[in-house]
Amino acid sequence: MDPIHYRRRWYYALWSALLLLSAGALVLWESPARTDLASLQVVLTVPGVPGGSRLQAWAGPRKGWPGAGWSGQGAFADLALPASGAATLPLLRLPIARRRWTGDYIPRGTWDLVMLKVVPPSGAPRYYALPVANDIRVGLLRPKYRLTTSIDISWVNLGVDAGPPNRVP
Repeated sequence: MDPIHYRRRWYYALWSALLLLSAGALVLWESPARTDLASLQVVLTVPGVPGGSRLQAWAGPRKGWPGAGWSGQGAFADLALPASGAATLPLLRLPIARRRWTGDYIPRGTWDLVMLKVVPPSGAPRYYALPVANDIRVGLLRPKYRLTTSIDISWVNLGVDAGPPNRVP
């Protein structure tokens, strides 16, 4: 038999083994080692809001942002906004998926976006996007702690378009 034939066989076996190892490492890299729950408290003040408005909040993964439908994967809250414009959302429990070796979060399995929608009795709703990816990265939003964020934005400065999530930093 030709010795080159045996060399090729080992070459193919080596590359097949490396391909299987890299595919296995990719699966382990993308599957979370653990999923923790972080607590986020949002305190919102909207001066100049029309009376009788409602505040709706959606929390979920950035890629799962449903746009105008406000349905799909995520948490949803709906409450009346008083005439003063000050409201505290219920405590949002956000799952954070962590990688095996580095401990960094996996964006696919993490709820890293909170969208707020103020719906007036008449007229178009206004929106505010609250990305929490940077808070997760630096460790401000982590399990066993509650992150409270205060937002003070006037009615005229709220966005009139929900926008795609790729415009969110």
